[in-house]
Amino acid sequence: MILCGMQTLPEEFVRQLTISLGPERVGEVVSFITGSPASTAVRVNPFKTEAVPPQFASGKETYSRWGRLLPERPDFALDPLFHAGAYYVQDASSMYLESILPLMTRMREERPEGPFTVLDLCAAPGGKSTHLLSMLREIPGSFLVSNEVIRSRASVLYENISKWGAANVVVTNSDPSDFQSLGEYFDVIVVDAPCSGEGMFRKDPEAVAQWSMDNVRLCAARQRRILSDILPCLRPGGLLVYSTCTFNPVEDEDNVAWTASQYGMEVLEQRHFYPGDPGAGEGFFFSSLRKGGTYGVSGRSAGKGRGRSGGAPLRFKEDVPWVNEGFHLFRCGSLIKAFPAAVTVPMLELTEGGARLRVLASGTAVAGVKDGRSGGKQVIVPQFSLIQSEVYRRGSLPEVEVSLDAALEYLRRGLPALPGAPAGYVVLTYGGVPSGLVKNLGNRCNNLLPPSLRLRIS
Repeated sequence: MILCGMQTLPEEFVRQLTISLGPERVGEVVSFITGSPASTAVRVNPFKTEAVPPQFASGKETYSRWGRLLPERPDFALDPLFHAGAYYVQDASSMYLESILPLMTRMREERPEGPFTVLDLCAAPGGKSTHLLSMLREIPGSFLVSNEVIRSRASVLYENISKWGAANVVVTNSDPSDFQSLGEYFDVIVVDAPCSGEGMFRKDPEAVAQWSMDNVRLCAARQRRILSDILPCLRPGGLLVYSTCTFNPVEDEDNVAWTASQYGMEVLEQRHFYPGDPGAGEGFFFSSLRKGGTYGVSGRSAGKGRGRSGGAPLRFKEDVPWVNEGFHLFRCGSLIKAFPAAVTVPMLELTEGGARLRVLASGTAVAGVKDGRSGGKQVIVPQFSLIQSEVYRRGSLPEVEVSLDAALEYLRRGLPALPGAPAGYVVLTYGGVPSGLVKNLGNRCNNLLPPSLRLRIS
């Protein structure tokens, strides 16, 4: 057994790693796993800021143009910019996902008509989904379906997606097999499969304690089941990304070879990242495959042959003055939601057109509709998700820049007074980024932060 902090690395794990890397290389990797602290990296949110926050400027570049590998881990919980979604804490190795952006760009050029659809199948807590949303800013007419099968994890996923601020996303809580009702619908599918977690040994001692070859084989079988369930939903010529945070070829190269053979797919790339590699963080396996067939010739959309319930898009801006141009508004019960104009129809068809999906959220909830007093005219009130989103038209609501102490008090659901601020709804900013929404009553404010987002540490 090899000591890893207070844990020991299983001998069978080291033996398997030696087979993959050779006796000289394995010693270097094991030394990093057992003798160095876990890495920390962040990825800046281009929906919120184009500049890297000053506290991360000294970090090393990663595989993402938005990423920085940090020399040490700061206390993110006490940074209002973290809670505002100005950046995401993500493993540096996982940021290699950005390497598929040129492929997606070429695919869109080959098939410029219709929506460009991407599925992140095993998405919680949201690292790859938020990264994909940043990348999709460069793919016109695109939207993402971000899915997590475990309900408790899906709630965390939804919070992180909402915080990121993109409107071209549908969050679902569905089994992979449920997507088969869509047919060959997705241009790109990302499967960051649940795995034995060997690459997380530095971060998660529990992964070391639970490791066994039996569990590796169990994970590999589950991964093949997931791939079998979802690959019928990929367009001919479409792109599959299969990744894990493990080193074992049983879960990695063997599953890629099986997928290529079973489904007639071409392997475009596959590679491992190990702790200590330049630009890498923790352990990660990445592969990309292209499905057989001619891209853009076939495939169908979710709404084909199905009706859509509900009303028509609302008239832009006359109903909600806080929304940027380029979005359609749609009444969904007591909420008004905004969708990017280019994909409003396919997003609504997907969520309301009869597909067997459990939809948690779609688009951005920008306003609630409340009955007026004594049966008077209905009142439209802004939602907290509005100020988190690209949908929000800066300056349409009064904004007040607050100090660090005031921002943290707000996050604890305190009620800071805003002397001199106008009465009514006010957006709080920190570092220039919208961070909070209050209703200013003069001598005090109603804090409109959702209780689930409350900061519970002092």
